[in-house]
Amino acid sequence: MKTALVAGATGLVGKQLVNQLIANDEYSKVIVIARREINMSHPKLELKLTSFDQLDELTFDETIDECFCALGTTQKKSGKKGILKVDFEYVVQLAKLCTRLSISKFLVVSSNGANANSSFFYMQTKGKMEEAVKSIGVKTVYIVRPSLITGKREEFRLAEVFGYYLYKLFTPLMVGKLRVLRPVSGLQIANSMIALAQKDDEGNFTVESDFIQLF
Repeated sequence: MKTALVAGATGLVGKQLVNQLIANDEYSKVIVIARREINMSHPKLELKLTSFDQLDELTFDETIDECFCALGTTQKKSGKKGILKVDFEYVVQLAKLCTRLSISKFLVVSSNGANANSSFFYMQTKGKMEEAVKSIGVKTVYIVRPSLITGKREEFRLAEVFGYYLYKLFTPLMVGKLRVLRPVSGLQIANSMIALAQKDDEGNFTVESDFIQLF
């Protein structure tokens, strides 16, 4: 039986991760690190309140097998500084926590099109995060790159709603190399990450959205 650590549990993907990990017989405990209380309760679930600015001081009583990271924000909500803080700095610090605590697997949600050399700030930040995470030294890293993520969020995002209906209109045309652009749900992303965590691979792996669509 394994213990999983989850960051970003209040988001669309993070909530699904926690729910699916709890339901999975491979896991006896799911530890969520968060800045505030979460609206979840289960015998397997343990909440550890902490500041993400102090991840280097975080300790646990038990051995953790895998760390799932679904941290992320938007420029509208947090500005460019907020994106750098949440999508880059916190994620990198979490990967460093894995090396310090000998957590052998780190699975993180990035984005389709992530590229450190991109002219788009968000994609550039995600790309730089990917490069940094791969260089830290965690035994196994899975970088999951979903396309447009569908599902019910706590906050309304007009751009995503517009994008969803636009994608839905053109999804039948997204075949071949364009298949990677098809929308995926938060549940599909969570299930794909949990499936990847069961593998015995070692090294750094980038997983595109066409794989996520299988779940």
